[in-house]
Amino acid sequence: MSKSETTYRYPNSCIAMFARAPILGQVKTRLIPALGEQGALDMHLQLMNRQFEVLNESSLCSVQLWVDRSIDHQAFNKFSGELKLQQGDSLGEKMFYAAQVVLQKFNKVVIIGSDCPGIDEVYLEQALQALNAKTNDVVLGPALDGGYVLIAMKLPQLEIFQDIDWGTEFVLKQTLNKLQAEGIGFSTLPPLMDIDTPEDLKSLL
Repeated sequence: MSKSETTYRYPNSCIAMFARAPILGQVKTRLIPALGEQGALDMHLQLMNRQFEVLNESSLCSVQLWVDRSIDHQAFNKFSGELKLQQGDSLGEKMFYAAQVVLQKFNKVVIIGSDCPGIDEVYLEQALQALNAKTNDVVLGPALDGGYVLIAMKLPQLEIFQDIDWGTEFVLKQTLNKLQAEGIGFSTLPPLMDIDTPEDLKSLL
């Protein structure tokens, strides 16, 4: 059951979760050598459903699910918020488009993925609180592998999504360099582990 926006603690904010449709052989591909296609799919579903539970139970703010395809996939029925279809070629284009759409209605957006077990309501609230500071236009949740698991902003910031080597260990550093070069105020949260490679699976044990 969706909550009334008047009951949210941050009614002018929205969490946009990015997720890929759970299709065999097309999700968590870097885990396939260790888990097989079915095992990688199962891990994708496990991580995604855990994040659904966090957002479904949250009283922080509105939540949206942005999917790459198959918006009617039955796996997404477990999500209680609004479903949207990603637009763009690169991950940066997709996140920038989502930020633009969300910020037409809300004052703040928090974008997260589906593969970080450490993102809970406390972490999400830390991002929203950090974004409330006048000096912060962007908040980043670093990933231990050099990327980031969360990005929050008050305005669509095209520059920080352009010319980024997505999927590499340089994503966070390149993004921070762009923020500094553009004079955009930002802060970072404690780093978390996301699950992309067989080595990452050890953190779940």
